[in-house]
Amino acid sequence: MYYNPLFYQTADVQEAVFLSTDLGQLHQSIPFKELACKMPAPSFYKSGRGRKPFLNVEGGIALMILKHYLGLSDELLIARLNTDWSMQYFCGVQLGLRKIKDKNLVSWWRVYLGEHFNINALQAVFIDHWKPLMQQTHVTMIDATCVESHLRYPTSVKLLWESCTKVYELMQALRKGLKLRASRSNYNKHRLAFLNYQRTRKKTNRKEKKLRKQLLKYLLRLIQCFDELVNRQGCKLKAKNRKLISTIEKVYEQQHELTYGTQSVTDRIVSLHKPYLRPIVRGKETKRVEFGAKLHKLQVNGISFIEHLSYNNFNEGTRLKSSVAFHHKHFGKLSQLGADSIYATNQNRSYCNKLSIANSFVAKGNEGKLATQKQAMRSVLSTVRATVLEGSFGNEKNHYLLNKVKARNQNTELVWIFFGMMTANASIITGRMQQLSKRRCA
Repeated sequence: MYYNPLFYQTADVQEAVFLSTDLGQLHQSIPFKELACKMPAPSFYKSGRGRKPFLNVEGGIALMILKHYLGLSDELLIARLNTDWSMQYFCGVQLGLRKIKDKNLVSWWRVYLGEHFNINALQAVFIDHWKPLMQQTHVTMIDATCVESHLRYPTSVKLLWESCTKVYELMQALRKGLKLRASRSNYNKHRLAFLNYQRTRKKTNRKEKKLRKQLLKYLLRLIQCFDELVNRQGCKLKAKNRKLISTIEKVYEQQHELTYGTQSVTDRIVSLHKPYLRPIVRGKETKRVEFGAKLHKLQVNGISFIEHLSYNNFNEGTRLKSSVAFHHKHFGKLSQLGADSIYATNQNRSYCNKLSIANSFVAKGNEGKLATQKQAMRSVLSTVRATVLEGSFGNEKNHYLLNKVKARNQNTELVWIFFGMMTANASIITGRMQQLSKRRCA
């Protein structure tokens, strides 16, 4: 049992002490009640059945904010929540002598929020709450980045062998449940071939292609045997296993086409458990290809928002018009726009000129009388974009758990990315609120 210094204080004193802490100041910058109104309450609050949950929707959102703010794992976050009174106040719960023993509480709320998640609606709540603390709302910056998912680097050999292993394990478990003898497939033989290939330092194209052909034949035989067993015995597979088998069959088709046909396929699967992931070609020196969600960000006065997010690769240069529409919807008139050279197409230039939006694009031809002033403004916009906007990418990835997203499905990954960005924004807003209070006191 830990000692709570506010245990014997009144509610007003407890709240005043909490608001003076760092977490209390962060709590004031987030509109928890408005966010909770955008999501339905858990089933307990409707029917009254089951165990009473520790947290309501506001507490679940606060738990997501705390995870990204403190950078803790789910298990460590629960351990800290059990012993830290300020974190309990942040989540709207006072445990007292109780203790949360459910280590999956954080992941449960991430899944629940992912099922009832609407980025546009929640983002609008944040914008309305933060707009009074934002200056220069007539200027916007846009750029794109890739938020990588946590997975090993995928190769065709690894993907094929993983598919073979999954089908073999499912078939053996099914035969065991039906009290049949184990399958006499050459699993150990192909396992040794895969391990020997992985141990070799120099993996030549010839060796790789030979092993891929062997694994393709073996995978096809396993799939056929599994389908025959299911149809003959009339077995009913779980939805999770049916989805996995369907993904493996698609992997076989794609890898067969890559081995014996074309060099590229559409919607290529790179992970069995995350089939929605796609290779995002970035062209960087250190990472030519990244695997995760491609995020198009819009930034106003240092506060970042998600303009578009997709797991398929897209050309961010085509998102300028939609970014301008996003700004007009939430912030009103747009006068100045900062973007890199990929946005500087003739169509985008004409669109900006039509709406009288000054931009950071390199000018074409003669600029007229105000050439010096226009050049100075372009230089300022480019500098701010290269420092503030590009710097926010690194800040969010290094300090708010967006470097490698460790969520397990598409919905929870979206929750992870969204609250990581909003937590970074809330930290900036908290600093501005503190500066404003100091000025008022002075």
